[in-house]
This record gives sequence, structure tokens and C-alpha cells, in this order.
Amino acid sequence: MNIDTDLCIIGAGLSGLSLATKLQAEGRDVMVLEARDRTGGRVLSQDGYDLGPSWIWPHNHRMLALLDRLGLNRFAQYASGRLVFEDSAGRVRRDLEFATMGGALRVEGGLARVTDCLASELGDRLRLSCRVHRVLEEPGGVSILTAEGHVRAARVILALPPRLVAGLGVVVPDAPTWMAGHAKLVATYPTAFWRANGLNGDAISHRGPLAEIHDASPVDAKVGALFGFAQVGAARQSGFRDAAVAQLARLFGQEAATPDDVFIKDWSMDPATATQADLTPPSDHPNYSAVPPTRGVIFAGTEMSSDNGGFLEGALASAEAAHDALALGGF
Repeated sequence: MNIDTDLCIIGAGLSGLSLATKLQAEGRDVMVLEARDRTGGRVLSQDGYDLGPSWIWPHNHRMLALLDRLGLNRFAQYASGRLVFEDSAGRVRRDLEFATMGGALRVEGGLARVTDCLASELGDRLRLSCRVHRVLEEPGGVSILTAEGHVRAARVILALPPRLVAGLGVVVPDAPTWMAGHAKLVATYPTAFWRANGLNGDAISHRGPLAEIHDASPVDAKVGALFGFAQVGAARQSGFRDAAVAQLARLFGQEAATPDDVFIKDWSMDPATATQADLTPPSDHPNYSAVPPTRGVIFAGTEMSSDNGGFLEGALASAEAAHDALALGGF
């Protein structure tokens, strides 16, 4: 594969795809390269259940506008009923009238419908399973070295977390990759039985292995689902699945002991997301900031945005900033 293109975007997550579709709609010559065999980056849904980010908030105007453009529906995170709390000794309370994610919105059919729709607009300008090894700024352009060959571009947009950018030989300030140290589990059931018991699906546990649990049922609630974020490192331990299901039964009752399906995504073990430095996630939300472009390289991705950095909205904000940088640079 030897390709010449005006603009090359590396990374087909939300930021890269949203920028690419905008540039293509403007008639620009753009190529998107993605290391994975799928699009979306950390946006990942299986059977409509989100294994990456799930929530959009009413103030996320870019995300809401994108859903409207794509014709995708959103619905409110279920928040009626009580929260379950478990202390480190395993004592359980079910009398707390509180919803941790009240007001949040989800996408019908899973968040990956957003990135799937964007990817469908790109046609053959999107290359999957195309891992980039090096990005080299040269006189008159940028060379991108891949396992399949060489891409030459006038400018490159790196829509990747900073730690993955550094692995391409490009110097950027270090910043943690959001979600990279986490794992998520989804358990599905014939019904959302906890709702009938007055529970909203939220749980906070200091015993684990899941630290935080929420209702993940589809909008029509014809079936039920719970999802949980694992305690740091728990998903890498032998027996994690069975321990997590046992915990769900402990918190929500014996009906939770026999899920129809269990889906697990350990982002810390995904080389297209995490580096060794990401195995221990930050204790607080990092203060992300933009990285100034160089002569041939522009930086995008949610960790490159001071506006909602680390979130879906931040991914779109960084795509907007990259588009503005191209315009200011005369491209």
C-alpha cells in the first residue's frame, strides 16, 4: 500500500471520524487509518450494550447535534428507585433514595451506532487493520509508515491519546488515557427485575470486584441489563467473571445469579488503547489541554481538549479545533 493524500487522519474513534466526515463533505482529499479491525476506538457496543462510554449529558450540545444529524434517538438513564450500597465488610444497604447518573442520556441501540454511521459516510477513504508504526515530518509533507506500506500526506491529524502518539515517534506532553486502566462488565437478563423491587440499578461497592454498577437496560426494557466498572486490576484476576456475577446476586438478589449473557471489556489489556503507564488509572479526572500543531501534524482526540477533555463531548471539541487549525494553516 503506497498512498498519496492531502490529509491523513490516524485514529477512527469519535474525534477522527467526525473530523473526517466534515472534511470529506467539504470536498477534501482525506484518508483515515485505523489500527483496529473496527471503528469507534473506545466507543464499543456489543449486542447494543456499551462496553465503553455510555452517557451523554444535556449540556453536551455537540453530541446532541450529532445525534440529530445522524437521526439517532436518545433516552434517559433509568433513575427511579433506590441505590444499593455495600461496605468493605460486605454489609449491604438498599434504602438510599439516590440515583448517581440521574439526568444522563443514552443512545438507543448503543453508542457505537454513532461511530458506525460516521464510518459509513467515508467509504473507501477508511482503512481498518492498518497499524501505523512511525510518523515522520519531512520537507513538503509527512510520511506515515505502516505494516502495509507508506502513506504520504501534506498534513496528518493524530486523533489518538498522547501516550499512543508518543509511540509513533512524535513528542507530546504526557497525559493519562481516559478509561485505559478500567474494565467494564455487562450482564443481561430476561427482565429488569430489580426495578420491580424498587431499585434503580445503581450500586456502589467497597468490596468488589465491581466498584460501581448501573442499569444498562434498553429503552423498551423488554430485557434487563446491569453494567459495572471493575475495581482497578480486578478484571485481570482469575475468576473475575464468576466473582462479579456472584456480587450482582449479593446486591440485587438471586435472580442476578443466572444472566443470559456476560460481556467483558478490559481496556487495560487493549494495546490500541492502553500502554503500561495506563495500568493504574488516575485517581481524579485529569486536566487535559490542547497540544499546539507543528508544521505538518495536528493533534486531536479527547485527551487533547481542554473543553470536556476525557469525554465524548471533548472528542468532538478536539475535532472542531483540528478543523480550525487546518483552516488557519491554509489547508
